[in-house]
Amino acid sequence: MDNKKHNFSPHPSPLIKFGQINVNGLCFPVRQQHLLNFFLHSSFGVLSLNDTRLSPSSAKFIFKNEHSQHHFRSYWTCSSSSRPHDGVGILLHNPLHKHVQTIDPWNGCLLKLDLFFHQTKISIISIYYPPSGSIHQPICNDLIAKLLSWLDHARANNYFVIILGDFNVDEIAHSNYSPNHFKLLRLLSSQFFTDHQAHSSLEGPDPTFYHANGSSRLDYIWSSPGFPVPGLFFASGCLP
Repeated sequence: MDNKKHNFSPHPSPLIKFGQINVNGLCFPVRQQHLLNFFLHSSFGVLSLNDTRLSPSSAKFIFKNEHSQHHFRSYWTCSSSSRPHDGVGILLHNPLHKHVQTIDPWNGCLLKLDLFFHQTKISIISIYYPPSGSIHQPICNDLIAKLLSWLDHARANNYFVIILGDFNVDEIAHSNYSPNHFKLLRLLSSQFFTDHQAHSSLEGPDPTFYHANGSSRLDYIWSSPGFPVPGLFFASGCLP
């Protein structure tokens, strides 16, 4: 991955930087070490991870020995189903992890951390939304229902929300798809969330996924109205 291309600066910043990345599996130690090196040499305060493919048992031990040494924390949700790309996680640098009050994992596709600061409450949500199609429709419907319940709770209790993840949809490349394909994006737009990648450059958002026939943007970072951190927002493609 070209850090210069994606503006992944190793230098510290007073602003919180948010990142989203597809890790293409973390089942092997070499992949875990690659991710750890990437995170520690970036300036992200928050890094959302998708496609971990971790089992519940293996997620209990990943990075446990490194937490105190490198001053960060990792959080995971895993699925016991056979869906091949499930598993999301969030990495938090010190001192952000000291503000975590609640951890809500859901079915290998959603992970929410509630952080309390002085007079400010923030929910960080990492999401993996399966590709559109009848085979995934039940889990997609359940995911949206769960997400809506979290957003309702956030509004009722004065939380700000940031959502990072793999949405498996590109509004431009997939423009001929059915309206149901864009249900999650329309939901966030209707609640006046900001799509930060849409405004990343004058030429439009950068691709986050590359394939033989071209590229597309499948990863997103959205924040609720009035989100209090004017940090730098990034999305990336796949961890090599």
